[in-house]
Amino acid sequence: MRAILFFLALFVPVIHADEFDPADNTIVLGKRVGLIKPGMTSVEIERAYGKKNLKIMDLPGPEGSTFPGAKLFEDTERELEIVWDPEKEDKKIVFDIRVIGKAWKFENGLKSGMTIEEVEKINGKPFKITGFSWDYGGYANFEGGKLAAKLSVRFNPSSEEIPDYLQGDKQISSTDKKLRAVKPKVEEGITVFMR
Repeated sequence: MRAILFFLALFVPVIHADEFDPADNTIVLGKRVGLIKPGMTSVEIERAYGKKNLKIMDLPGPEGSTFPGAKLFEDTERELEIVWDPEKEDKKIVFDIRVIGKAWKFENGLKSGMTIEEVEKINGKPFKITGFSWDYGGYANFEGGKLAAKLSVRFNPSSEEIPDYLQGDKQISSTDKKLRAVKPKVEEGITVFMR
């Protein structure tokens, strides 16, 4: 019997400790947010973190819209907002995750409060930001950089006076001197794409 158990143990896949550590708050872009990986369902998330910690609800979106989703660890330092795949809503498959709680840490060092210059270093090159003062204002476009198609980051100017040149539906280079002069910083609530 021992020989059979030993033989079976050889075929059990090696599991890395971080893969099943429910206290792991690491975000690795393109791979995982803690234990949540692309393609996971609400049932699998409940299994990983406990049913009591996942609350299914509609989440707020831009211009008064809502998205079917859930909150994980609501009102804690580990809070996440999970949006379900809109093409497979009935299956509740993870699509986007908005990082709310401060306990979560990006493996690449990204965090809220960062300046344009700091984010440029992580991205590996300059990027574009939409003009401010509207619902879609301040969002970064990382096209061609390391962060492209992996997340959504919104910048808010530190200055209260925003020149007209920096407002409205337009794209402004992160190297623009007028943009840098208003000292934009990364807003809380970075969204990680899990598609």
